[in-house]
Amino acid sequence: MTNNHINFTEKTLAELPIPTDKRPMTYYDNGQPGLCIIVTYGGTKTYYFYTKFLGVPKRVKIGRVGVTKLVEARMKARELRTIADHGTDPGQERNEILRDMTLKQFFDTQYYPRHVLVYTRPKSQVKVESMFRNYLPELHNRKMISITRADLERIHLELSNRISVYTANRTLALVKHMYNKAIEWGYPSHHGNPAVGIKMFKEQSRARFLQPDEITRFFAALVEEPNDMFRNYVLLSLYIGQRRQNMLSMRWSNVDLTLGFVFFPDSKNGEPQRIPLIAQAVEILKDMRTHATDDWVFSSRAGSESGHVEDFHRPWYALLKRANIEDLRFHDLRRTFASYQAMNGCGDSILGKALGDKTMAAVRVYARLMLDPIRDSIQRAADKMLEFVDD
Repeated sequence: MTNNHINFTEKTLAELPIPTDKRPMTYYDNGQPGLCIIVTYGGTKTYYFYTKFLGVPKRVKIGRVGVTKLVEARMKARELRTIADHGTDPGQERNEILRDMTLKQFFDTQYYPRHVLVYTRPKSQVKVESMFRNYLPELHNRKMISITRADLERIHLELSNRISVYTANRTLALVKHMYNKAIEWGYPSHHGNPAVGIKMFKEQSRARFLQPDEITRFFAALVEEPNDMFRNYVLLSLYIGQRRQNMLSMRWSNVDLTLGFVFFPDSKNGEPQRIPLIAQAVEILKDMRTHATDDWVFSSRAGSESGHVEDFHRPWYALLKRANIEDLRFHDLRRTFASYQAMNGCGDSILGKALGDKTMAAVRVYARLMLDPIRDSIQRAADKMLEFVDD
């Protein structure tokens, strides 16, 4: 976490930059000792009081910038410093409140602003909030201390029957994590976590990928596709084999058409990846580059908030209908990519790197040495798929 000391004013706080990665930025007020503001990857700015009490770091939330005025935040920081100077834990008052909270109060005032907004991506923030609102309404007004393991086991089973085992498991994991954070932040530890010990349902992993007979129809339907950007997106998804969000957020500044690789600085596993490009992918990207108007490979013509295309749902379903293919998702293109590599005798080590190398050492110096064997494997996989098209 980066620390900076600045003079807090309403203007300087409004102009603080949003972090470009998931690490929050912390700024300390030169005017009021202990007052700081944390700016998150999601764009939230929150006042906190920070001090060391009996040698232990303490951080107490004061309020959101824009909701809590700067003068109010400074007054609260002075009050908390006085409490600490008189030998009382400044976080004690908040801990007392935690003991009597409903689950919804805890989610809205503690868990969501202190954890979700600080440590998760915007898309994940939406998913977490939706999960809590839609799948746990009967617990919203229950005091946290009154919720039992039996309550959670019943909801877990009901969700698995009504929706899916995946939804049931993710919802249970959310509640379990909420209680873990509550205990960490001062909730009575003797009550324990009611979700501990509840066994997750076994999840059946999806094994869908384009079959040989489907590839012929799939590529034939792509030839008829009127949307050039969407057609290129589908082909590149097959040839690069990356997750949907990685593909949609590709930047030209991270594409090296000379060495033949694309770099993904922010992936689902939290680590940067560089992926080699096969000949077909390089050819498509070279053509797209001549028409590029900004740094996004899939730049949004509709002016989305992110700057790049957010989804291709409508043309995707139209493509599947033309190809007479059912039950195929975007992510199955990544699975298709991996499946044909495996069919072609690709080893686990090469396949793992082709799907996403986790390191970024000496990109230019060692790129050719490290990427050529992987590129060859991907090239053979692509050629294997295209055999079915040429037949």
